[in-house]
Amino acid sequence: MKFKSIAVLSLLGLLTACGSGQTQQSILGPIGQALFGFTQSASKPSSMADIRRQVTPEVRQRFQHTSLMIAQLEQNERASILVRKGVNRNVETYFTPDNISLSLKEGVLVGTRGLGFDLMTGDVAEVLAGLRHGGQAVRVHRYLDGEDQIVIKSYICNYSGNAQITETCYGKDHSFKNSYQMSGGKVVASRQWIGPSLGYIRLEDV
Repeated sequence: MKFKSIAVLSLLGLLTACGSGQTQQSILGPIGQALFGFTQSASKPSSMADIRRQVTPEVRQRFQHTSLMIAQLEQNERASILVRKGVNRNVETYFTPDNISLSLKEGVLVGTRGLGFDLMTGDVAEVLAGLRHGGQAVRVHRYLDGEDQIVIKSYICNYSGNAQITETCYGKDHSFKNSYQMSGGKVVASRQWIGPSLGYIRLEDV
């Protein structure tokens, strides 16, 4: 465990020291793949609890100006730490050490890259209003099919709860239920549906 903690600190130091001219792959390359990532080969994948224990106060200090997040794919139980590497208006993009990215709009998932069967974009303006005020919302997901054509799926969603909000959505082919833990009006942890092929992902700020 001590070796792994040292290795994590080495990786995080590498991330903070790299200049903007380097590619994401060179920053989060082989060293990161040996530690965390959704695609890493390991007999026992890291859990969210494993990663949470390794994000020590020293690690947080190194990233005091950069957000960190932990994510776990329920489909295969693989978990990874993610580092925020981009902000475009109110959309934040986080990367795993193996270069998979998640984009979130005010805490709501709007895109994935590198997982296969990715969520290309999500229209969630009404979802954000639903999380604030309740009621009903329409959300729209866009995926690539096997012929690289955009497939659009729309869902009607209802909201219940306050600090712990449940979003129940129904579409023509699928239904799903997301949950959001709120603090100070912000999403701090969630369980969100990516799509029919990837299922749910759990997210939490650290």
